[in-house]
Amino acid sequence: MQPWAYIVLLGGFALAYALLLPARVRGKDSPGDKQSLKEMEAALELYMSDVERENREMLELLGTIKTQSQSNQAVIQEQLGELKGQLDALQHRTSQLETRVAANESGLLQMAISAGTAESAKRGEDSEEGIDKPEAEIKAKPVSTIKLRYPQLFELDSQGKSIDIIAKKTGMQRGEIQLILQLAKQEESV
Repeated sequence: MQPWAYIVLLGGFALAYALLLPARVRGKDSPGDKQSLKEMEAALELYMSDVERENREMLELLGTIKTQSQSNQAVIQEQLGELKGQLDALQHRTSQLETRVAANESGLLQMAISAGTAESAKRGEDSEEGIDKPEAEIKAKPVSTIKLRYPQLFELDSQGKSIDIIAKKTGMQRGEIQLILQLAKQEESV
């Protein structure tokens, strides 16, 4: 039962006892009745003090629970703030890498275009001189610029090292290494 239910029951008993008490006092005023009345009052006072003590303990417990939940919430908010900061940094780094990749791709495209125009001009000179080269020699495979820029990375990759080991040895980020390897595969397939 709840503490308030005890209080209500106790109040009901006290009221009933109070109603019966005047009738007893009129009929008989014995020392035994006074003694039992004093015992009843002492028991009620003891019960009320126990209820008050339990209520104080419950309030203290609720206070500690509230304090703990507030501190837990503060820790979670702090961690959330740190994670948001890390996410912002990663997004910034990703946008930088995307810009670098786009710049590299446009540079490669311009190199291919200029190489194509130089090759076609050379072909025109060769045909003027009367020298015919086989088509296979004319279409020389372009050298991978990504592999030239990151030789240590591709050497470790060819040795079968994991991305984590490559990252430790080169000092690069895992995502950056994965991106470079993917770009090299794309470049080779073209």
